[in-house]
Amino acid sequence: MEDLILQADNEPSSGYTFRWANAGALENKGIELGLNATPFDSENFSWNTSVSWFRNRSEITELTVNSFDTQGFGTGLGTFRIEEGKSATQIVGNDTNGNVVVLGDAEPDFQMSFNNTVQYKGLSLSFLWHWKNGGDNVNLSRLLSDFGGTSADYDEMGLDPSGQLSNGDYRIGSFLSGIAEPFVEDASYLKLREIGLYYNLPKKLLSGVVGGNIDSVKLGFSGHNIINIFDYNSYDPEVSNFGSTAAGIGIEVAPFPSSRRYMFHVSVGF
Repeated sequence: MEDLILQADNEPSSGYTFRWANAGALENKGIELGLNATPFDSENFSWNTSVSWFRNRSEITELTVNSFDTQGFGTGLGTFRIEEGKSATQIVGNDTNGNVVVLGDAEPDFQMSFNNTVQYKGLSLSFLWHWKNGGDNVNLSRLLSDFGGTSADYDEMGLDPSGQLSNGDYRIGSFLSGIAEPFVEDASYLKLREIGLYYNLPKKLLSGVVGGNIDSVKLGFSGHNIINIFDYNSYDPEVSNFGSTAAGIGIEVAPFPSSRRYMFHVSVGF
């Protein structure tokens, strides 16, 4: 993609703080594979399944302004950096030596979805799993709970290379020293996105209803975000403090987790 419109700083003497500049080019390379199959298909029983696998890699191929940080809280906590020749979703921050280094990338290694529909006579079951492998977050929610001494792993040991400080004390010490390394975490997850159970009433039960004008009645119950499996140390790894922008997804500052919803369904056909 050419004509990358960026916000560039102006000289203070100009009287304007920034300008919009046609200042770069971005390249995305991705691959998506899909497979659909019907292992069983008979009069009373059928099973349809589909699997998709996809990944994407981005690169800033041209930048006519200086590299700059965006959508974060500085290199002391972890932030995104737009830099020529690097990923558009790289996360940089200060290491223990005070150097600004790449600490991670919000772009996952790959993602997969697994969608199934199983039907037996008038009863059908459908469910969708989603697997995100890799991709990093800047987890600042845990730092906030560290300040209150309420982090689940506050008193555990393991982060401090010297073995002297608890995890909570180590993260607070890193914050005070401007070291971002402890706040960048792997945000992989496996989610049951949706599951639904539905039943079509037999037509013989509808023959005498409202003069026989009803052709079908379908009843169902479904749930969304029912199961969420991850090692990420917060409520939900699928978060963003700065909306859906690519350079910004994965910055977490005490957000609400994804909602879990249950729904009843009634569908009538005439």
